[in-house]
Amino acid sequence: MSRTGGLYTAAQRQVINQMLKLAASDDKKKIVKAFNLAEKITPDQYKGSVRFVADKIEDDHPALLIAKHVTSKLSPRCRDAFIECLIVNTLLRGVDKRKKLIEETGNNAPTTILMSPTMRCNLSCEGCYASEYDIRHDLDRALMQKIVDEGNDMGVYLFTLLGGEPFMWEELLDFARENKDAYFQVFTNGTLLDHDLIDELAEIGNIAPMLSLEGSPRLTDERRGEGVHEQVMEIMDHLGEAGVLFGYSCTVMRHNWQALVSDEFVDPLVAKGALLAWHFLYMPIGRDPDTSLMLTAEERNQFRVDIHRIRDTKPIFPIDFWGDAPWVNGCIAGKHYMHINSSGWVEPCIFTHFATDNIRDVSLMEAFNSPFFREIRRRQPFNHNLLMPCMWIDNPTQAREIMAATGARPTHPGGDVMLTDLQDDLDRYASEVDHLYSPIWSCLSVEKEDPADLHARTARIVEAARR
Repeated sequence: MSRTGGLYTAAQRQVINQMLKLAASDDKKKIVKAFNLAEKITPDQYKGSVRFVADKIEDDHPALLIAKHVTSKLSPRCRDAFIECLIVNTLLRGVDKRKKLIEETGNNAPTTILMSPTMRCNLSCEGCYASEYDIRHDLDRALMQKIVDEGNDMGVYLFTLLGGEPFMWEELLDFARENKDAYFQVFTNGTLLDHDLIDELAEIGNIAPMLSLEGSPRLTDERRGEGVHEQVMEIMDHLGEAGVLFGYSCTVMRHNWQALVSDEFVDPLVAKGALLAWHFLYMPIGRDPDTSLMLTAEERNQFRVDIHRIRDTKPIFPIDFWGDAPWVNGCIAGKHYMHINSSGWVEPCIFTHFATDNIRDVSLMEAFNSPFFREIRRRQPFNHNLLMPCMWIDNPTQAREIMAATGARPTHPGGDVMLTDLQDDLDRYASEVDHLYSPIWSCLSVEKEDPADLHARTARIVEAARR
């Protein structure tokens, strides 16, 4: 259901229309002008961020090529939905509504809501956490609509769909069509996308697929099944040709992290039109959890450095879900996002399979401001060292205390494995990460340090820790 007419004042609507018109061009000056217009209607706390991006584009940073891709290579509907639903609604109007909610009620709202409409999947990937959930339960259409409606009222217009395989939820496309003010990022294995469906995505506009990959063809097929890598590559070609905004998602493990940050892996995906890349450290919570698959402290730090290199040199925006935590002041679980699983249980994070409330029994507002979520927010950031944001692998004592204090229960059998069987392993891992990251964080915290000197000093710290 569209609510656009009531979202904006006449003056704001005029500015937005000007932005959309300017964004239809791939001219740098017009793109910068569009950002300058966006800054005028951006809440004060985010004006600096908008200006930062505009300056990057002005300086011919790879961000300019990303902006040109959005303006000239996306289908008109995908381009306009990206600007209006994601940038304007989520980052501009949504911020204002969420701020007023806190001021008027004392309640918080997330920036985005993750939903798993189904845990059914056509693949069976090694280590997938979704495999532990009950595949007999789906979120029905009415409940999904309740979540979006209540989210809109709280200032949330960005929704992420995952699972399971979201495209096995048969109502996904119609659902997105009926919620034109919202933007849906869909994490998918990609194998259910075909030419006709991709053409529909280009016409609908507010769905952005994020396709799962593991690095090389061999690594992807080993985890996901023979021929999956080739199929995903073909699907990406069609997405790019149709003008659909898309990206990719990777589980980062010891045997594939170097491949994920290699030019051989990234460059072909950029050429196909991928604009966004999500990277999630392997968490030992899925099928047969194995802490030996987790990156060592040194590998994790080098991966973080390599992600920064890619971001500064290639026209794609890679995200390191742990290494980029300093940008958002640490962990964002229960603060900027939440996950509603296919059984309706409201979890603070896709890796925190604990809950106290079910969305079938409470409102979105009540769930996000429950004692469980408030206790998580009260403790954040969990560590003064923002390179160690996670309450499970970096600060496991915090996770144990939170679950004990709030009475949160596992949302599926085995959901508490990190509190039980793996407790000693995670304590050792956190200690090793702290040993390496403490001096690095002290180094990064020094203001106005020359980047070259900073990189050299960080390398010396890593070498000293290795010895």
